Amino acid sequence: MADKEKKEKKKRSLPKRLLILIIVLSGLALVATVPGYMAARFAFNRYFEHWGDRLVDLEKRGLLSTEYGAGWQDVLMDKAMELEAQRIIQGIDSVEEEEAEVVDGIILSDYPSLSVVKLLREIREYSNTILITDRNDHPLTTIKTNHQRARIDEFPQTLITALIAAEDQNFWENDLGFEFDSFARAAIMAAKRSALNFRRAIPRGTSTITQQVAKLFISRLDEVGRREVSTTVDRKVRELRLAVALRKLYSAEEILEVYMNHSVTSDYGLIGYKDIANGLFGKELHELSDAECIYLARMVKWGRNVRPRIIEQCRIDMPRMGDALGWSEEKREEVLEEIENLTFTRPQRVRGDHGPLVDLANEFWLKTLRQNGSSEEQIAQMDLIDPNSLVRRKGNLTLKLSIDLPLQRKLEELVDARGYGPDTTIHNEVRIGSFGENVTLHSPPRDTVRSIQVLTEQRDLSEPGSSYITTLEPGDTLIKNIRYRELDNQEYRRSIFYYTRMPQTVDGQYYAYSIMDSRTGKLLAYYSRDRLGSRLIGLLRNRVPNGSATAKPILNALNYDLGIFRPYSRWTDTEPVKEDVPWSREINYSGGRPIGVIFDQTAVRGRGYRVHNYGRRFAGCQYVFDLLNTSNNILGVETIYRLNQRISDNGEIPAQAFPLVNLLYRLGAYSRITDELNMDYVTGVRVYKEISRIIGAEVDSMRSGQRRVPISDSLYSVALGTLEMSLYEQMHVFNMLYNNELIENPAEQPSLVLESITLNGNPVAINDTIRRFRPLSDINSIRPTLLGLHKRLVSHPGDGLTAYDIAYTPDLNDPVYNSESFHEDAFYIDESLSNFAKSGTTDEVIRPFNVDASSDKRTNYGLWNAVVRVDLSKFSGAEGPEDIRDLTVASIGEGNMEYTGARDGKSLHKFLTIGLLREAGIRAPNGFYSQYESYIRSVTPEAEKNCEQQPVTVPVDTGYDEEELEREIVEERTNGLPG
Repeated sequence: MADKEKKEKKKRSLPKRLLILIIVLSGLALVATVPGYMAARFAFNRYFEHWGDRLVDLEKRGLLSTEYGAGWQDVLMDKAMELEAQRIIQGIDSVEEEEAEVVDGIILSDYPSLSVVKLLREIREYSNTILITDRNDHPLTTIKTNHQRARIDEFPQTLITALIAAEDQNFWENDLGFEFDSFARAAIMAAKRSALNFRRAIPRGTSTITQQVAKLFISRLDEVGRREVSTTVDRKVRELRLAVALRKLYSAEEILEVYMNHSVTSDYGLIGYKDIANGLFGKELHELSDAECIYLARMVKWGRNVRPRIIEQCRIDMPRMGDALGWSEEKREEVLEEIENLTFTRPQRVRGDHGPLVDLANEFWLKTLRQNGSSEEQIAQMDLIDPNSLVRRKGNLTLKLSIDLPLQRKLEELVDARGYGPDTTIHNEVRIGSFGENVTLHSPPRDTVRSIQVLTEQRDLSEPGSSYITTLEPGDTLIKNIRYRELDNQEYRRSIFYYTRMPQTVDGQYYAYSIMDSRTGKLLAYYSRDRLGSRLIGLLRNRVPNGSATAKPILNALNYDLGIFRPYSRWTDTEPVKEDVPWSREINYSGGRPIGVIFDQTAVRGRGYRVHNYGRRFAGCQYVFDLLNTSNNILGVETIYRLNQRISDNGEIPAQAFPLVNLLYRLGAYSRITDELNMDYVTGVRVYKEISRIIGAEVDSMRSGQRRVPISDSLYSVALGTLEMSLYEQMHVFNMLYNNELIENPAEQPSLVLESITLNGNPVAINDTIRRFRPLSDINSIRPTLLGLHKRLVSHPGDGLTAYDIAYTPDLNDPVYNSESFHEDAFYIDESLSNFAKSGTTDEVIRPFNVDASSDKRTNYGLWNAVVRVDLSKFSGAEGPEDIRDLTVASIGEGNMEYTGARDGKSLHKFLTIGLLREAGIRAPNGFYSQYESYIRSVTPEAEKNCEQQPVTVPVDTGYDEEELEREIVEERTNGLPG
């Protein structure tokens, strides 16, 4: 059926092909005779000479455009940068463009003023610098943009002679600026190709050097700095008119100088032979060898350094170039051999060892411009990553970051020594061809059919309509996917897609680390696997679940702050809760063995929410803060349920709900919940959502494949396993435990990253307004939470951190210490505590970096949040007096047994806090935490000590079914339970 369709299509197109052939042959017949050819040439030349005179007249009257085209864009870029800087600094609006003016039937804005030649011939060297520094003005990165012009007598004669011989042999004598003969030759060749291929072919190879300069003047620079040139006949006609005018106004030497300085381009944004010689060979013009001159002379054919093609073109054009240079055959072969062995350098525009910090500076610089009212088009011109943006070409900019360079270096040193897996090569499935056809089938086909075949013979594949062919050799793998789409009764569209497995280089094991000043919220260090230009994927864009690392300690703290737990509260996970309370639960058994609990109060009737601790162990009766230290999942979920409360009863606030309602007021969420969402009952999930909303997290939806889907407050895995945050959001929400402050949308606050901005010598205002929320009623109420988190940081004896407590001297004469019962004012603190941490581990949500794309293996992210007290002056390279700071650390990384061992957050990341504390931490043995824990234990009421209940007796295992338990584990992971 498909073959029949092809035949019909070919039959229908035959008359059209014949028509094209007849037209082409008729055109050739008109110029086949000598008189006809001469008449056509005379008319052609006379027409464009007349237009050249008209443009010269308009030029002398000063009427042609001084704004249109890439030539004027380059000249005006300095002025544009100056005006843009004024706009940014002073708020001056852009000048509106004037309407097009018509004189003698000519639209003036269509033709650039040729006075641009004089400006482009001015010998100038400009050097613009973008400097990124740390908070103490230490350079982090320097971005330099240079462009140098040369006079015609500075270019090597070999380069000039070879260029003209290969590109435009009649350049010196041709006063018209174009050649009719070349058009005729190109037309004949195009006609031949059209006749042979039955397809219209475009004439090629007709442009003289003068035309190419004219083309530069009527081209434009696109948004990434490439020259855009229309392929219309109108553009070609205007180019020819300008070429004639150029030769009437300027000498051949002047035009050639502009061509060699501005029309020739190469990779890395290099323009002009002086810059190209320096960028690709590291040489000045006079230092170029004959081989390098020949190579550069043929680079113009592609405008970039396509080495195999340029070498081939050098061989093709060597007869002409060699003749013009008077070289012997031996000399020509010697030069061609040298060309084969040429080596190239890579221009280093960005100098510095802190790639992610360039992205950091750029993102918050652009945010500043956006807040100051710049349009998206204007912002694009200020993008530091784009080498062709206005600021990169013409701007002088200094961005002073809040980053502390000695701390940054220490962070990079510690992470680099961790042993993360390097970039590697995997095999990915690459699409290499496809085919579609309509088929008739008597029974519905399978949705997708997939087959894998190892080829025994060579096979070529391509996409429909594409001339690009992929050749597979014997032994290669061919993967075929067949998909069907129903069209009509028994009619289906069958699409066949072909793939092969090809090697692909991928980034290494993922990691990202950020450190901020806990007190101010300013970022002090950032390091990740990000590449330059990744737009802060690791800090702002990659969002992952992080419940155990952030939600669990915050929910624990809320339970203490609201008085649900007392500092001395003890709790057990081995007893069911039979009362009619939101956290009612029963013990979950498998094969007669307890493996976890089932919470009864879920949105789905008859289906409880199953939770287990790590390793399906039970902790028994313990202090609540100790269970936070050991990251007890059953307690973690119960702290969510404990916050469930009715906050409105017929418009009245129930007395028992006042503490929770006050919390919602402090979060600025009460009116939204009651008025916009019409809720009179809130869950702990909603409370955590409102906390996370402040710092910018997307709280009411989650990522599912390529889209986001809503998540309900009734899903209790939201807090501990579903709600996603970026590393930056994770760090800021965890910092709430330090000073009871949440900064609203910190990712949109440039002043947390930028200390100052100087553009073209003038300061740029940073106009963000930081709004802070204080969720807790009293920071002292969460001292037990911080105690549990401190023990999480220092509990392993091998880490050697037990001495890093917080210095504290209580007034033992105070009567509160003489009481045998707990007193709230005992160990009251006036300042924020530090030296605490919490880890987290996601479910297996990503493919390991070092396995093939077809693999179904999955791994997890490990997370680690901490607040540590250090003296910044102790880090290598620091200057000045003692500088004791509390630092909030947030970490994320791919768990990978092969490179970094155990796949949990603490094992993966604790090296960082260990390294920071050992080098610059403040020692305080027997400090606040140890004294406070001793005090709590000494005043714990007797009723609390045994949790007022006896631990459940574990029955003897008489029928333990390990396979059944494994199925339950898989099901629990599928349901998104915290791990």
